[in-house]
This record gives sequence, structure tokens and C-alpha cells, in this order.
Amino acid sequence: MVKKGFTQKRSRRVTLKKTSFLYLSLFVMTMLSLGFLFQGCTLLFVSKGETRYVENKTPQTPPAPSLSRQMNKTVVLKYKVQEGDTFQSIAAIYYGVTSKASKVASANHLSLKSKLKEGKVLRIVDPVNFPNPKELVKKKPTAQTTTETPKPGPISHLDTTPENITQVPRPKKNYAFGPGEKLTFEVKALSMVGGYGTLEIGNPVTVQDRPCYPLSAKATAAFPFSMVYQVHDVQTSYFDVVDFLTWKFENDVLEGKHKAQNLEIYDQVKHKVVRSKGNEPPEEIDIAPFTQDIISCFFYFRLLPLEVGKNYSIPAQAAGYNYNLIVEVIKKERITIPSGTYDCLLVKPHVRYATVFRNTDDINIWLTDDQRHLPVLVTSKIFIGNVEATLIEANLPKVKEPEKKPEPRIQTHKRKKEEE
Repeated sequence: MVKKGFTQKRSRRVTLKKTSFLYLSLFVMTMLSLGFLFQGCTLLFVSKGETRYVENKTPQTPPAPSLSRQMNKTVVLKYKVQEGDTFQSIAAIYYGVTSKASKVASANHLSLKSKLKEGKVLRIVDPVNFPNPKELVKKKPTAQTTTETPKPGPISHLDTTPENITQVPRPKKNYAFGPGEKLTFEVKALSMVGGYGTLEIGNPVTVQDRPCYPLSAKATAAFPFSMVYQVHDVQTSYFDVVDFLTWKFENDVLEGKHKAQNLEIYDQVKHKVVRSKGNEPPEEIDIAPFTQDIISCFFYFRLLPLEVGKNYSIPAQAAGYNYNLIVEVIKKERITIPSGTYDCLLVKPHVRYATVFRNTDDINIWLTDDQRHLPVLVTSKIFIGNVEATLIEANLPKVKEPEKKPEPRIQTHKRKKEEE
């Protein structure tokens, strides 16, 4: 069985901006234990490679139609031309390559030879990248920057081309989790218990007229660390029960002297998210179709049919930045932790922002090799040494069993009677 978890504990204020997307990958697939410690879970027993669960009854989910077709319509963004812009530089921003310059021109009924006038608003059709408006002002990529040879890594830039990313249809049924699931993790740093974290799924609620599971990730510091550095984080995503994506994300963070409350409201049909941070003015950002938040992307990943040697890409947004979470399935492995022995899949997260990779080789996640894909163990290296987040308890509701494909019928042909 495979279980997946992220764990990373930090004794300093952690923000997505400061740690950039390295931290995102942890927090994305790992809000599950990430620098924020998780706490809580209830009962999962494993012995001799077999897992025994304490199961709860699953409440009935309100019926609702899928909005997948509306969400999958052509995306059209607007870009205001700035001084020095060319079709090539704009193509580099939104498509990652200058060769798409003709697509930008034709979408606006212009010739590639046309000179762009500052202030003109262009239509960008079905972009690959969704930059934050602030980035377009502060730093604009040029045609030259896209011709540089990408730095080698566990997954290179070339590995993100369609033929190297496993293309799978979006799941239509949930065989992995449900209301009542609660996972508890113990986080250790330098062989000492630093904190606890929980991942919990609540009963369905209605958000923007959609039935959603509240997905909560909570983290607290353990004594004696809590006496020096207090941690109490609560991150909640509202995950569409039918279409398996986020409609709302909110958090309440206390880390040392740092306090924060953030709210994100998603419009998945119009491909927008409105972010509110404390007393700052709300910020509207364009997002890719079927975008996930830092909590929902982990649960969405659990729904996918994971295969060794495959790479899976999930569009996500955090702290106002869009990125692709690339998850690499390394191998199958049986591991033993204090709670028992598990048959697992070892996976690694990689964050791709625009055309640049933030590789996270030091993060390893073990997920149960079954339909639930539960996180069992997460290991990572930080500046003070190794950190581990270990599943210590699990309360698991009963989930639907995948439908078994009927065995092919074998037809036998009777011999014709020989003519007398």
C-alpha cells in the first residue's frame, strides 16, 4: 500500500514568497505535513504487509451536475502592451516559446510585422502560463531568455512536454477518500518530536452552490518546542465532490510572532481567483482550467491511477502564483515504520513555474499502493538536518470499490457434425 505525506518543520517564519516554489512543492503536496506540522488521526493498523482499517459510515453526498464542460472551454486572457513588447516576447511569457508569436498575432488579427502600440490590449488564447499581473510589470521574459539551455534536474524542461507527461482523463469517481477520514502525523527533526499534524475531511457543505468536502490541514508544535516557537496553523480547502477541484481556500496561521489570515475564492468557470490577505485590497488573478490550491492538489493526486515511471502534472495556485506540480512516481517499495509495514509507492514532487523548474530532490513521499493512496511517510532535508513526518493514526471511512471490468467472454464453436 502506498501512502503519501509531506513533512517539513521550520524554526523560522515560513512564507511561500521567501522559500519560493521549493517550499510550495512541499506545501502543495505536503500541506500534509510540510514546514507546518500535522497533528491527529485515528486508527490504521498494518502487519505483515496487510492493512486493517477502522472504518466509518460515509454520509450521502448531495447530487449535483458536473461543470467540467463549462470549465474546459477556450480560455482568453487580456494583456496590455508595454514599452518594448514584441509578439515574440509576449509569446515567451504566455506560451514559454517565441515560436508561438504567430498565434498571438493571428488571435488579434494582426501581422507579425505589425508594430505593437503601448497600451493596446491583446487577446491571449489558451495560454500555457498564467503569470501574476505584478510579475508582468516587475520582470518580463524576453525572447533571448527562452533560448537558454535548461539546467539538468530530476525532471528536465524537456520532460514536461506532452509526450513525457502522463496524460490521464480527469477522474469521474472517488475511490480514495471521503468524509470522516482523519490522518495523524508525528513530525521529527534531529530525532526529536517537533510537532504533530492532521489531515481531516469533513461532511459535505455548499460553497458557491457546489457540494464540497472541507479538507483541513492542522499543525501544532510539540513541547518543549512550543515553549520557544509556537505553531498553530489551520488550512482549509473546499473541494468539489463532483468535479474534484477547489472553490475556496482559507487559512489561519500562527507561527512564532507571525500571524496571517488569507482567503481565496475561485471561479473555475471564468478561470479567476480573488485573493484577500489581511487588510490588503483583494487581488484578482487568472488561473488555468481545473486549478487546485495547496491542499486540494494533494487530495486530487490521490484520485489518479499512479504508475511507476510516470509523471503527472497538476495545475495549482498559491500565494498569487500559478505553477504546475509535477509528481514523479519512482518505484514500489515496502517500508516499515513504528505503526507497521506498508507496501508503498515512492513519489517525488517537482514544481514547474513558467518554463523554470524548482527541483526538490530531497523530498520523498511514500503512499500506500492501493486505491486510497494514503501518505505513510515523508522525509526531507533542511538546513538543520533530516525531517520526517510519520503516519501514526488513521481513521478511514468506507469508500466505494472500483468497478471491476467484466472478464471477456470466451466463445466456443461447436464442430459441425460430419455428414454421414
